[in-house]
Amino acid sequence: MTGSTATGRVTSRTVPAETMVFCSLALVVLVVVALRLPLPPLLVQIGVMGILVAVLGLPHGALDPLIARRAGLWGTPAGFVGFNLLYIAVVIAVVGLWLLAPPLSLVVFLLVSAMHFGSDWNSHHAPWLRFLSGFGLLTLPALAHEADVSAAYTLLAGSGGGLVAQIQADLGLLAIAGMLAGAIVAARRRPHESVEIILAGALALLAPPLIFFTLYFCALHSFRHLKAGLRAERGGGRLAVAITAVYTAAPLLVVGYLLVTFTSAANLASDVLQVVFIGLAGLTVPHMMVVTFEKYRLARPVGPPKPGHAALSAAQRAPSP
Repeated sequence: MTGSTATGRVTSRTVPAETMVFCSLALVVLVVVALRLPLPPLLVQIGVMGILVAVLGLPHGALDPLIARRAGLWGTPAGFVGFNLLYIAVVIAVVGLWLLAPPLSLVVFLLVSAMHFGSDWNSHHAPWLRFLSGFGLLTLPALAHEADVSAAYTLLAGSGGGLVAQIQADLGLLAIAGMLAGAIVAARRRPHESVEIILAGALALLAPPLIFFTLYFCALHSFRHLKAGLRAERGGGRLAVAITAVYTAAPLLVVGYLLVTFTSAANLASDVLQVVFIGLAGLTVPHMMVVTFEKYRLARPVGPPKPGHAALSAAQRAPSP
């Protein structure tokens, strides 16, 4: 269990479970890369990424209905239905915009993700510092593996995707400086976060982009925020588990239907890559909207605390799911 003070600050006596899992796996991958041991073929990397993102990545966003309830966005069955309809509408709008303007959507998705992922660290500092860490996280792969990132972006956003990868590569040194700044600041109060930032940066530079993203997203980001979300809902644990299961299964059924209906064996790898990242874009935007609204309500409480808020305490000030 992670030790914390009344202000939500992690103590130095313990290290979070996700830190130990991520750092251990990151070191294994870095050793494999350093020794030039064979890595899985690209097709296998894409398949494993799709499975792990589905099984380990999606559940942390599946808690959004409970986050929305705590934030006061719904409190009745009718409100629950309305929330879900609005959430689905935002997902459809984001995916539709991507299909209409792929390069612009890719850039917006990268910027939104930089803020979201950067919030894994230095949550008690200014947003710009968190953004620098997230910006570095998503930029360094293009610095070290520009051809691979350009190919993936081109698949996702057409010819404009290659230009985005080139710009990221040109900003690589700035990205390194941003991650180092985040690591230095984190070292003072949360040294485990500093280690995470350094290892994440090393993975982004040295490991193949898909392996880096899968490991970071599943072993650190999703693990951390799913744990925080379940802890915040400990007063209604069974409901939290049920919500997580249902809201993880629903998008998987949609994805499975799309892949079975519209793809062929020859295009399976590219289709999985597109579905994973465009689907993540569609889910990330409403997820961030819900999380941001909850933070706003927690910072400016109105009236008496709602049931379940007392269970948050330090979890309120930890990085949001």
